[in-house]
Amino acid sequence: MNALHTLFSFLCHQNVARSFEINGLLLPLCQRCTGVYLGMGISFIWLLANRYYKKDLPPRSIIYVNIISMLIMPVFGFHILDPGPAWRLWSGLIFGNAVAFLVLPGSSLICNDGKAAQSYTRLSTLSFFLVFILLNTIPLWFPIQSSYFYYTIIALILIGLLCMPFCVVLVIASLAKKILGLLMLKGFHNGYAKN
Repeated sequence: MNALHTLFSFLCHQNVARSFEINGLLLPLCQRCTGVYLGMGISFIWLLANRYYKKDLPPRSIIYVNIISMLIMPVFGFHILDPGPAWRLWSGLIFGNAVAFLVLPGSSLICNDGKAAQSYTRLSTLSFFLVFILLNTIPLWFPIQSSYFYYTIIALILIGLLCMPFCVVLVIASLAKKILGLLMLKGFHNGYAKN
């Protein structure tokens, strides 16, 4: 576990007093960072599994929920309010969810020249709110003392950590492909014009 703690030391202060311990194992992140990466991991998996990242702009209700989720984070992040561990975890969870909902669909739109494959339906909107409700219940689960729960949390945190680099690589590869295509097309036209 030292490798995990070393990896996450670049991202988090890892204050032991503000970190969860599950079945005698200390999580490698503080409560808020655990929430951020856990929220991103769960949302990332959900968006990929349902292919909702390929949808058009979400309805206003989803946009408003994500904006409010992002605005709540500074209140808890700057310790304007700090009612305890569950609240730190909760603010991170909904913030991570909002980030995943911005980054992955935004990356998809960039890669597809702003075109969405499909639009949101009532079912996809409802499923967003069900996942959002699930995220809001996660702080209630943390009294669970099981090694399986610990390793599940670690796996989801690692997936959340990979969300951003995945999206960045996706966008860079897409842009490189477009630039290379333009350069080849320009070279073809220049070569054709000389003949």
